[in-house]
Amino acid sequence: MISGINGTNLVLEAMVKLRIEKGMIDRAGIVRGEHGYIVQFYGRAAEWNGEPVVLCSARNPYEPRQFKSLDGAVSQVSRIGLDKLTITAESSTA
Repeated sequence: MISGINGTNLVLEAMVKLRIEKGMIDRAGIVRGEHGYIVQFYGRAAEWNGEPVVLCSARNPYEPRQFKSLDGAVSQVSRIGLDKLTITAESSTA
């Protein structure tokens, strides 16, 4: 297992691409939260402290990258080079 930035489960796009090339990450998941969508990665070495590694941005590397739309998150996963993904939406209580 390899951690993300400074021992967290947060990873930059470049780190994800390298881990895909090495076969450490083989699929992604998009999870809807309160403030948008986040991208999680799965594979033989895509967990840190029992949690999946999560995409962050270079501008804010200590928080998960939040996508405003599902389409934006799917496009990012595609640009990274993965075609296997799952989408999970939390149900809202109204």
